[in-house]
Parts: sequence; C-alpha cells; structure tokens
Amino acid sequence: MVAGRRIRFTAVLVAVVFALTGFSSSGHGHGHGSKSSGSGSGGGCSSSKKRSSYNSNNSTNNSNGSGKSTPSPSKSAGPPAHAQVVTCAGPGSPKAVLKVTSDVDTTRLIDVPVVFQGASGVVERTSVRVSLKPRETQTVTAAVVQKDKAAEVTSCVLGTVN
Repeated sequence: MVAGRRIRFTAVLVAVVFALTGFSSSGHGHGHGSKSSGSGSGGGCSSSKKRSSYNSNNSTNNSNGSGKSTPSPSKSAGPPAHAQVVTCAGPGSPKAVLKVTSDVDTTRLIDVPVVFQGASGVVERTSVRVSLKPRETQTVTAAVVQKDKAAEVTSCVLGTVN
C-alpha cells in the first residue's frame, strides 16, 4: 500500500512539474511520451532534454512576442515629451525659446528643466511648465529670472522632461 502511495505521489509531483513548466500531455506525444513515461528516470532525462529544447523555442517565441509589445510600454515609461532649444538666452536676450513635443496619446502637463550655463558654470536653473495635447508641439520661452545675469549665459541645457 505504501508503494502505491509513492507511485501516486510521484505521478502527482511529475504532473505538477509539467504544469509549472508549461507542458501538457500532448507535448509528450512528440517525443514518444508513452514509452518515456513507462521507462522510469532514464526516459525522463531524455524527454527533459527534448522539453528544454521545446522550452528554449517557447522562450524565444515569447521574447519575440514580448519584444513586439515592449516598445509600447517603454514609450509610456520614458519621458512623456521631448524638447529642444530653438534659441538660447544670452547677451541682450534674457529668454530661451524651446520647442516641446508630446510623445504620448493623452493630454499632459509637462515640466521642462532648463539650465543656463556660462563660462564659469551654471548661471541659473529654471523650469517651464506647458500643457500638451496628444502628440502636440508647442513653442515656449524660458526666462532667466535674474535678467542682469543673461549676459553671462553661453549655452542652454535641457534636463529630463517630466
């Protein structure tokens, strides 16, 4: 009676392993499953090699399928918009002109960080907030708050758009 329980336990354990690895009984038919299952652990090893090959094909197919759907989440996971400097602030011009474009399919409130840099480092930091409709592009200005420092500005650097 104990031997019968061990066999049933082993059968249940094998079924659980197959279920967890994603195999069904139809998958065993390809590798002469009826002979393997009666042959003991030796057959299990040879069929597990076939299964791992089957697994690698499945994982390749799954990763290809994931690869096709991954770009969509990564776009939404990345910044909701991108920006570029059209003109930078500098002597005689205390404002930078920026072009901001939405990269998402929803209306979003976007913050664009701007760093005004000079010969000796950062002159000033600011941020411009703009509301963008889906895939919309807007031109906005970012002002140097301390207007007298605009003459020191030699370049404008944009941070990560939030």
